[in-house]
Formats: sequence, structure tokens, C-alpha cells
Amino acid sequence: MKKTTYHADWQINRINFILSKYPKEFFKGKRILEVGAYNGYIGAYFNALGAEVHCLEGRIENVINIKNDYPNITAEVADLDSPDWNWGHYDIIINFGLYYHLEKFHKEHLQNCINNSDLMFFETVIYDSSESEIYFRNEVGDDQSLTSIGGTPSTSYVENILKEYNMQYKKYTDPFLNNFEHKYDWPDTGFKSFNQFHRRFWIIKK
Repeated sequence: MKKTTYHADWQINRINFILSKYPKEFFKGKRILEVGAYNGYIGAYFNALGAEVHCLEGRIENVINIKNDYPNITAEVADLDSPDWNWGHYDIIINFGLYYHLEKFHKEHLQNCINNSDLMFFETVIYDSSESEIYFRNEVGDDQSLTSIGGTPSTSYVENILKEYNMQYKKYTDPFLNNFEHKYDWPDTGFKSFNQFHRRFWIIKK
């Protein structure tokens, strides 16, 4: 399998964190959807463990790279900042680093993922606020928002949706996930502050 050059240690940290909770054998035969896949490496890793993997990615050039680098997985162009869902149900959804790049349909996107998976690995940058809200900012880059505006949720924004749908979930602030500037073990202050590298990780299931 082709090695990744995109934040390689950080991508591997998140994979290994999942594998610390679920054994490799768990993924054999599972249908996995990776949303906002960018380079497809994480999905390809689980495909190598025996999963059937499909990737959704917003930019055609990234989808072409996924198909060239990892021909054993499938990929298509999709704008996930939408209330629509056209991909059916999966055993697992991997939703890493996409959510805070959405501009319009945060609640609908998370609802779609909840309704169409049995298990989701979810992580995002988090706006440090005690209120349920979204912080909007301008973005630019081939791994950023498709519209140039991204909305970063607070923890309570995410978890209020999970509670509404009676999901079982656990939030992780484990330093094992940290990599250089990307931090998961930062302390909540509720002071309405934004740091583009302050993230949280959830495991969510029905």
C-alpha cells in the first residue's frame, strides 16, 4: 500500500487509536464509507484489513489521486455540505477533519451520517465555547472548504445532535492522538476562542 505524505504520523496516530479500541479482525468484511477522504490513505488502510471501502471527496483532483494511488477502493466526487444523502447505509463511517469545513448544513450532515451507519469515528476542530454554536471563518486550500468559508462547531453543538438521536458516544481527549500542532488534550475554557489545531475525537454508535 502506498505510504502517505500528508501529515503521515497524524494519520497513522488516528488509525492506531481506532485499533486500540477495535481489533484488526473487526474490520474484515465491513462496509466503510470515508467522507472528506482527501488522499484516501485512511480508507485504504482499512481496506487492507479486509473492509470494502468507498471514499467521498469534494475535489476531482483528489479523487483522481485516490483512484491512482489506491485502486482497490472506490471513490467519487461529492459535496457533503448538503441536506441530501445518496450513498445508502454503511457499517462504519470515518468522518475525519471534514465537519469544520462545512458552511451551511452541519446538523443535516451529522444527521445523515448517524442515520446511515452503525458506528462512526468522528473528529473535528472544535470551537472552545460552552454554548451550542458554530464559529465561521475564511478558508483556502485543497484540503479546506469548497466554498472558502468553514464553520467550526463547539462540543455542545456536536453532542446536542447526538443526544437528540439517542446515540451512544464517547469523546476522547487522549494525548495519544496528538501530532505536532494537532492537539486533542487541550483544556476546555468556554471562553469562545478558536485554535485551528484544537480537535476532539468521538466514537459514536447506535
